[in-house]
Amino acid sequence: MVFLIFTLLCLIWGSTWMAIKIGLQDSPPFWSAGVRFVLASLIIILINSLRKEKYPNSLKEIITIAIPGIFMYGLSYLLVYWAESYIDSSLTAVIFAGFPIFVAIIAIFMLKDERLSLRGWLGMAVGLVGIVMVSFQSLRESQFRFWGVIMAVFAAVASAYGTAYIRAYLKNHNIFTMAAIQMIMGTLIMILAAVMFEPIGSFKITFKSIGALSYLAVFGTVVAFLGYYWLLQKMKAISVSLISYIIPIIAVILGYIFLSESLTMMTAFGGAMILTGVALVMRG
Repeated sequence: MVFLIFTLLCLIWGSTWMAIKIGLQDSPPFWSAGVRFVLASLIIILINSLRKEKYPNSLKEIITIAIPGIFMYGLSYLLVYWAESYIDSSLTAVIFAGFPIFVAIIAIFMLKDERLSLRGWLGMAVGLVGIVMVSFQSLRESQFRFWGVIMAVFAAVASAYGTAYIRAYLKNHNIFTMAAIQMIMGTLIMILAAVMFEPIGSFKITFKSIGALSYLAVFGTVVAFLGYYWLLQKMKAISVSLISYIIPIIAVILGYIFLSESLTMMTAFGGAMILTGVALVMRG
């Protein structure tokens, strides 16, 4: 079951980068992210209602559970959508693949029993050099492209913090209620950002925008994150983050086939270093 869920998450999340890019053709980033998670939140609330799940009564416990939602959903997805407004879906996925490296860095402070070996540290260094190379190449090409890369990096950092937090403090909590609370928290942040920075009229109702939102809300969010939470309770956080090593490969293939995306040699080499670093971190 662990292998099946792991494989399913790789396939789903590998395709979400392309779906985000398609949706952004007819809608702005913050509203796209916000509406996606409004739909996903409603679905997970409905699922919990049918399952008769009980939510915590303590405000303190609710806040403790909600904190990762600020990072894993709110900040991370706002930055991912914003990044894809400037750079290709495949490049965003490759950069986000550095996520396990940031999990490993954060684990130094939050997960004392999941620290890295010397090989893991080497992988971290190789991966970070790859991120620098991708960033430098993007800066040479365009300032807009560079800021897209930076946003993708910080999206990975935010998601890594949320993952480490769950593994450190919430790994024994009910995954359904935890997902709902955190998703709602992230959604509130996304909608607030959309209201503040984007006119609602800029969101166009088209086949592309609605199709992308539907796929991303149901499969890319509800199905994927329930599976993700389940894996976090069965595997080490760093091992779960191995998903990020496979996702960019799928994203690059799909981006090339369906969106005619390509990577420069310098960016491709930097991306290869990121993935090599991730592989070493996983084995470390």
